[in-house]
Amino acid sequence: MKKRIETTHTLDASLDQVWKNVRTGAEWERWLPILSGSKVEGEGKGAKRVCVMHDGNELFETILESDDQQKLFQYSIDKQSFMPISDVVGTMRFSESNGETKLEWNVEFEVENEEVFAQVKPGIEEIYTTSSQKLAELSR
Repeated sequence: MKKRIETTHTLDASLDQVWKNVRTGAEWERWLPILSGSKVEGEGKGAKRVCVMHDGNELFETILESDDQQKLFQYSIDKQSFMPISDVVGTMRFSESNGETKLEWNVEFEVENEEVFAQVKPGIEEIYTTSSQKLAELSR
């Protein structure tokens, strides 16, 4: 079954600086605490990224969109083994709000049932909240 998680975060940092730290998909381990490293091959739409987690698990991703005008970053997780979900597409939309940055970070994925969704939802939300805070710190 297809599920969606929607989150909104306010980052105490300028939109331009936040976007600069996101737009290429590179070095997200600087602000995404579950990652220990990453490598991007290519640039922009269609680029491939491998993210390494602290436990050694890897995420194989494709950058679907990196739009400098709309401040939109979208990615798919093509292969991963640490969560019981599949067909993952994450979307990050950034906008300026009173000198701060508003981040709408949403994810859609397939999951077996409601029970599994209830198990993974809090973890994903926590990752997004913590990462947003770290991104704001890095962007100040």
